[in-house]
Amino acid sequence: MHIWLLTHSEELKKANGTGQLISSQLAQLCSVIIWQRTEPATDLLNLPVDKTLVIYPSIEDTGTESVSPTLDVESAEHFIILDGTWQQARKMYNRSPYLHPFQTYEIRGQSSQYLRRRNQQKSGLCTAESAIYLLRQQGLKREAQQLEEAFLAFNQQH
Repeated sequence: MHIWLLTHSEELKKANGTGQLISSQLAQLCSVIIWQRTEPATDLLNLPVDKTLVIYPSIEDTGTESVSPTLDVESAEHFIILDGTWQQARKMYNRSPYLHPFQTYEIRGQSSQYLRRRNQQKSGLCTAESAIYLLRQQGLKREAQQLEEAFLAFNQQH
């Protein structure tokens, strides 16, 4: 399993972004790529389409047709998480045609515990919560617990 954080440049300026937690806690399982609209990262272009999921809030938001996924979380090897606000994530996906061949996956039935950002959607998980969910689905319980403990401490700081 590998997590690819496709990070909006504005996230790097924020003290309340959780993507940095993932890269610091799970360095061996995570790569951070700064999103660039006109120059896609070669690493992402080389990912196998049939083994990669883009974690995205909702199929309806992508502007693509809703299709039955042929790849489930347990079988995927690569996860691209759009690291930014909901508005930034939508923009990143819509302006990055190189992401469109990958299947999108919406995490459902989870409530966010994230306290540090205004306008957080109740059903929308922050970047760290998404990674914790994916780690658990992949059977990486120790790594999920490690990241969750770091997230809970981070979440209570302010």
